[in-house]
Amino acid sequence: MDDLAAIVGSFAITSEPNRTSAPHPRYSQYKERTPKYDQNSRRKQLLELQKNQRFDYLSHVRRLTDNDWNNKEEKEEDDDESMELEHKLSRPGRYYKNQLMMSEWLVEVPSNLETEWITVLCPVAKRCLVVTSRAKTKAYSKSGYCINTFPSHLPGGCRSSREKNTTILDCLYSEANQTYYILDLMCWNGCSVYDSETEFRFYWMHEKLREYSSLQETSSSNPFKFIGLPSFGCTQDVISTAIASAAFQIDGILFYHKRTHYIFGSSPLVVWLKPFMLEEILGITVPDCQKVEMPQNYTNYAEHMKQVEEERLKQEKLREERQKQGDTGKKFRQRHGRRRKEAGEMDTSHPESDGLEQSIEIDSKSMASAVDAEALEQIIDIDPKSVTSAVESAPGLGIVDLSVAVTN
Repeated sequence: MDDLAAIVGSFAITSEPNRTSAPHPRYSQYKERTPKYDQNSRRKQLLELQKNQRFDYLSHVRRLTDNDWNNKEEKEEDDDESMELEHKLSRPGRYYKNQLMMSEWLVEVPSNLETEWITVLCPVAKRCLVVTSRAKTKAYSKSGYCINTFPSHLPGGCRSSREKNTTILDCLYSEANQTYYILDLMCWNGCSVYDSETEFRFYWMHEKLREYSSLQETSSSNPFKFIGLPSFGCTQDVISTAIASAAFQIDGILFYHKRTHYIFGSSPLVVWLKPFMLEEILGITVPDCQKVEMPQNYTNYAEHMKQVEEERLKQEKLREERQKQGDTGKKFRQRHGRRRKEAGEMDTSHPESDGLEQSIEIDSKSMASAVDAEALEQIIDIDPKSVTSAVESAPGLGIVDLSVAVTN
């Protein structure tokens, strides 16, 4: 039984392990997994896989620019090598959904963290995709909804822009500061850098932002600021100094592998930690002012994750119950509307048909509050004359009581 429990405990529920929308997983759960599926192995495999990736990024940029998804090519079949990977290179979604590179929790600290990784401090803000096209700038949520349309001084972002080509950015929008903090650059003035390494994308982003200094100021043609988030090395001293000198409240810390391309979906080559986790996981001291989000009852990592997991399961159970109640109500309304329509189309030569429709109208409040939808079907399928007489004798009865009165 112990062996069986160990095997069951090692199963992964999701195809995207360590995703940040779920609680940070316990280290023990992933230490027991085979080396094929641990985070470090998936990083190495993904770096190799992206070298042979074939994807038409220019066509993808045109789809984002023109909002034209009709000629999207079919997904290519994954080769045998990619089928062996737990994490495969994902395709972008349609209609601006799933266009961003998302992070995983930092579960296994890379041995080359100080030499091959870059750190970015993230303010408290909302993640979004920014696309400029046809003299307009549009911001889209992670789920693909357009949340704002406005002019900007980005290339192609307003009528007075010198360039007319598109620009695509990965941003964090702070409503309090009316600022778009730029995390990453995927396309600038029609030049795609999706398949470029992180180091170059970050370098080019800051070089272009220096050329467009007006992006950091607000005006009628640029109502929101665009500020590039700085990147740092991944040594303890550098990260500690960056956190201490941060001019904003830090929501979390992103760690980018220097060699990764911009990958759609979650990636083990981009990992995430909350500020209050740094000391325990990386041994980095964090000022108290940056621990605002730390729960008051936080004692240690393992105990905190246990509480978060319990709260998550509780919320999922509540959502399932609400969904079940909503499905029951929808099913009842559909059946009720269908039966009312059938009753209205009955032959008017039968005098009972008018009485049936009237009886249903009289008892509409009881129908709306009834839980047993099957009882409604039984009532309407019975002789209309019986239904009419039952309603007239006891108009206050509900659907279930009315069905008993008619059948008796």
